[in-house]
Amino acid sequence: MVMTPSGMTPTDLDVSVVICTRNRARQLAEVLDSATQLEVPDGLRWELLVVDNGSSDDTEAVIRSFADRLPVRYAREDTPGLSNARNQGVRSARGAYLCWTDDDVRMDRRWLAAYVEAFRRHPEASVFGGRVLPRLEGGGAPQWFIDEHLKYPIASPMAYRDLGDEELALSFTGNRVPYGANFAVRTAEQRQALYDPELGVSPTHKRLGEEVDALYRMMKAGATGWWVPGSRVHHLIPPGRQTAAYIYEYYFLAGATTAHLKARRPTDNYLIVDGDVPSDLGLSRWRCYRRGLRRFLAYRTARRRGDLRWISDLADLGYYLGMGSYGGAAEKTFLGLKTRFE
Repeated sequence: MVMTPSGMTPTDLDVSVVICTRNRARQLAEVLDSATQLEVPDGLRWELLVVDNGSSDDTEAVIRSFADRLPVRYAREDTPGLSNARNQGVRSARGAYLCWTDDDVRMDRRWLAAYVEAFRRHPEASVFGGRVLPRLEGGGAPQWFIDEHLKYPIASPMAYRDLGDEELALSFTGNRVPYGANFAVRTAEQRQALYDPELGVSPTHKRLGEEVDALYRMMKAGATGWWVPGSRVHHLIPPGRQTAAYIYEYYFLAGATTAHLKARRPTDNYLIVDGDVPSDLGLSRWRCYRRGLRRFLAYRTARRRGDLRWISDLADLGYYLGMGSYGGAAEKTFLGLKTRFE
């Protein structure tokens, strides 16, 4: 049995699959149903740990209803916030590796098996990542969204991640890092790099990148990792996210997250690659607003002409307004501008 820091559960299993959820009982049931179809390698000692982040619906009952089909285990974290839920998962997990996914995906049959094979093939590595493939739900997406949703800038809000069919070394150089809906970490390294409660979605703030931040700190400390092309999940995109308003909101939150990292860790954050500080981190609030105004004018002109460059203009508009208004009285006002694009 592996020794662990005080307060942590020992790792006496091979793998813990961890899902964090809050008030999505019906959706969670569909995720767990997909897990019942997983190909599980012979002899694998594993668990499926679901962390309930203070749900008020029947989430717990749904989880327990799968006990006869899955090695499911329930944990609860009442302090709201995705990072808090993730940290409860780290504390509660009994696996030597943590396989992370979300409560709005469908797991491919070989999702888990591909990771286990990679763990065995690369015992020196600590971080692994696989494909996240968006699946548009509802059947009513506008044609421009259907045509562009796997391209920049819409691909990021869709959490689309596909680094190709070949195994390759993960690195922050070249943005070869996994996304939160599908990654795996060796538990020993994860317990040295917990998730920052000031990042990720919570009732007190909406920011991005809690998983990328943890991976940055692990890899900065020397952890290595591999892309696992055979591990894939399908990320379900509801109609409410197939809109211009959602693109604006996502990039507004990305800008606010950038400003937060600039304020809290100006010389040591995951936006700084190979020592190069992005020029955006040097912008003042008013320069952000000026850039945002220029992008708004460009957006309005391009959309009137039917030029799809309006999508990038809208993303830049959200980003610069989010970065400029971070921590200020205008933050809620500018985020509320998304209703103009619905």
